[in-house]
Amino acid sequence: MTYKINVKNIQGNILTGFSKDFQSFMFLKFTDTVEAKRWLKDITPEVATVEELQAFKDLFKLTKKRRGTELGTVQATWMNLAFTHSGLQALDVSQHELDSFPEAFKAGMKARANEIGDVGTSAPENWIEPLGSKDIHALLIFASDSPIELRKYIMRHATILESYPSIKIEFLEDGMDRADQPGHEHFGFKDGISQPGIRNFTQPANPENPDQGIPGQDLLHAGEFVLGYPSQIPEADPEHDGPNPNPGENSHSGPIWTVDGSYLVFRRLRQDVPAFRKFVEHTAEKLGISKDLMGAKIVGRYASGAPLESSDAQSRDAAMLPQQDPGLRCPFLLDDKNINNFEFGEDEEGKIVPRASHIRKTYPRDQGGEESRTQTHRMLRRGIQFGSSYRPQIEGFYPHGADTEYPQDRGLLFLSYQSDIERQFEFVQQSWVNNPDFPEKGDGQDPIIAQSPAGEFKMPLPTQGGCPVHTLSIKHFVTTTGGEYFFQPSIHALCILAG
Repeated sequence: MTYKINVKNIQGNILTGFSKDFQSFMFLKFTDTVEAKRWLKDITPEVATVEELQAFKDLFKLTKKRRGTELGTVQATWMNLAFTHSGLQALDVSQHELDSFPEAFKAGMKARANEIGDVGTSAPENWIEPLGSKDIHALLIFASDSPIELRKYIMRHATILESYPSIKIEFLEDGMDRADQPGHEHFGFKDGISQPGIRNFTQPANPENPDQGIPGQDLLHAGEFVLGYPSQIPEADPEHDGPNPNPGENSHSGPIWTVDGSYLVFRRLRQDVPAFRKFVEHTAEKLGISKDLMGAKIVGRYASGAPLESSDAQSRDAAMLPQQDPGLRCPFLLDDKNINNFEFGEDEEGKIVPRASHIRKTYPRDQGGEESRTQTHRMLRRGIQFGSSYRPQIEGFYPHGADTEYPQDRGLLFLSYQSDIERQFEFVQQSWVNNPDFPEKGDGQDPIIAQSPAGEFKMPLPTQGGCPVHTLSIKHFVTTTGGEYFFQPSIHALCILAG
């Protein structure tokens, strides 16, 4: 089915992604509705659209291809805008329209802590203030290729806000790609690899399957991520290999003006890098395998991004898995045609990729023949790192930490876009990540991002050749330090909200 996506009306970070090395997140509070509406009317023309971002990316690729380098290519600075439910209330949205929004969005992330597993050290009472507070009304997302240009743009908007004294900056968080390991999160693994493709937007690039972007990347209907478009059908089509390609009903949520908008989940996740490294080293030594392979068993990929499932010709034999990261000596494994071109159906027992490994917990693919249903829980992730990279030689001295009270404060600013917070983000957290009995009873929780009231949980590690299953005791390496649910309206809706 062919349908047109209104790329001129959808905010750019949703479908295209900013993909900038430097980003900042400005959280605002409104105390006067009239001023807030005037401010919104003032800045709406600057909100970047999908059309603008896509045109920039096409020009960037063309310039880079001709020159053979990124040096001297085009640069840009972007801004997007989202609101909490209390922010929409502060903009004087009618009570009838406010009531029509879904429960998760109305409640906010703090109130949904038990549903998504934010307990113990990750409980809202331990979050950095004012994250999770009803005083957070809006989020400005800034992104740029240049830290200097980003600062200039932020200062420009700070100056604009001086003309609106009733609008307060409650919190400002900087994110940046790691200069020492570009594209890698703080544990050292390549991040943001497996993203769903979008029908009628992502170009099919697999000559063997027109229903995929790059090989292994299924094209999903736009309504899974943006309101007002066809959505996925959870039931499989017996005549089709892969998720059901037929269009479901158009996604809808809240007032009629939410069309072309998307729900944004923001989470500030602190990573305990020293503890993770020590655990990997200790466990690898105990099991008699390399640190590279041990880390890959936990995550589901080697640090380079090379998939554990299809890392080399012998990957079907768990005994032959490479001890050293194969992506370092075989760069072709990291090519678009290889890096996501695998499934888990041929490894149902988890001997190659443990069923509790991070990438399998968050995206089980064709596990159990449920691929069509699995694809109804996908999200578009737009995360970026915060804080300084961990350097053991200067441990205890990090002058550029994200929070001076926590000199080793580093981690991931997790952002995801979806059309249904409960069916997508919350389902993944509750039914997959934190569920010790998914996909099979006793499989354990996600060893990277799961939370457990006991503070420690078990992860079975199947072995080959009839050897006994190892059970790993894993402590928390990731802690939630704040977050919120937002709605990111269309350009047209921003005009409506501005009156």
